Formats: sequence, C-alpha cells, structure tokens
Amino acid sequence: MARPKSNELTAAEQKIMQVLWQRGPLTVRDIAAELSQEQQVAYTTIQTLCRILLDKGHVSCEKQGKAFVYQATTIQQEARSQALLALVKKFFAGSPDLLAQHLITETALSADLATQLQQKIDQAAATTQITQSEAATAAKTSGTE
Repeated sequence: MARPKSNELTAAEQKIMQVLWQRGPLTVRDIAAELSQEQQVAYTTIQTLCRILLDKGHVSCEKQGKAFVYQATTIQQEARSQALLALVKKFFAGSPDLLAQHLITETALSADLATQLQQKIDQAAATTQITQSEAATAAKTSGTE
C-alpha cells in the first residue's frame, strides 16, 4: 500500500526551496548548478523534485522559451512553522511545552539568552492575561445588556 502524500518538505525539497528563497525565480538548470556547488546533483533529479514541489503547491512554474522557471510560493517562515508543527506532533506528542523543556535542558543557555527568553515568556504571559481580561469584560458587558 502506498503511503499517503505529504505536504511537508523532504530534505532534498528543502534544499531547492532554500535556493529559490535566496535567489528568486530560477530554471531547473540554474537550481542544479547552485546545488552542485556543494554536491553534484543530476538535472533530472532537480526537474523531478521541482515537479513534486509544484504538485505540493510550494512553487509556481512559468515557461520561458524552452525552459521552465520555478518560483517559491510558500514563504520561508510558513515552511518553518509547518516543519516545526510536524516535529512537535511527531516527537513531542503535540506539546510545545515538552519541546521548550527539551530545548532548555539540552542546550547550554548563556545568561543573556536566558534573560531574553524570560522576557519573551513574561511578555506572552502579560498578553495572555490582557486577552483573558478583555474577554471576561466583554462577556460581562454582553450579559448585562
């Protein structure tokens, strides 16, 4: 039985997307040339991966002469978010708390980074409290009218 199609980027697809995010619209030949600077890749492999990315909706394609020019349609931040959500779901039972705890215990934090993280946590907590307070006020107001 074939496995279901995934919208997640594979490692090879991720490399192509990195090139497109950095350099903009490119032909398969240009992508292959860029990636071959690190490790030799076949033109046909890049062509196949670009078609897969097109099918997944991560790139668009426009014919220019005999060549097809591919352009990223998925924003890099969106791809990061999707990958992180998949990672959290797969390895941390869908819990961002477990991921954060893992990162804190497995990573040596400098005092500056620890302070910055604490500030972000405090800001998020304050925002959450304000949002909850506003919701409670709105509920009381709508209940008295």
